[in-house]
Amino acid sequence: MLEENKALIHDFLMKSNKEGRTIVEFCVPNFTAHIGASPTMNLQEFQKFQTNYYASFSESQITLEDMIAEDDKVAFRGVVRAMHTGEFNGIPASGKSVVVPVIGMAKITNGKIVEWWNSPDRLSWMQQIGAVR
Repeated sequence: MLEENKALIHDFLMKSNKEGRTIVEFCVPNFTAHIGASPTMNLQEFQKFQTNYYASFSESQITLEDMIAEDDKVAFRGVVRAMHTGEFNGIPASGKSVVVPVIGMAKITNGKIVEWWNSPDRLSWMQQIGAVR
C-alpha cells in the first residue's frame, strides 16, 4: 500500500503540472488543503488557487527528489521550475524563471487524497520575481 500511495502523489503532482489544473479525480470531495500560511482551503478553493498559479506561471514542472510513505501519509520534497508570465496576486508578470524548493505531505484514504500540506519557499519565490528584495 505504501508504494501505491507514493505513486498516487507522484501522478497527482506530475499530471497537475502537465495539465495546468488540479486533478480532482485524485481527491475526495471533502478534501482539505493547507498551503504555507494561507487559510485552509476546500477542494474548490484549492482549484481556484491552482488555477491562479498556472495562469501566472507557465511551463511549471516539479522534480521530486524524495518521497517517504508511512501509514496513510506520503511526504515529499522537490523543486518547482516555472516562468512568471502572468500577473500573480497583484504582481505583474516579470518574465523571469523561478526555481522554488517545496516540501509537502498528503493524507490518503482508499486511494484518494483527503488532506494536503504544501510549503513552497515563498520568500525565495517572491525574490525571484522581484516582488521583495
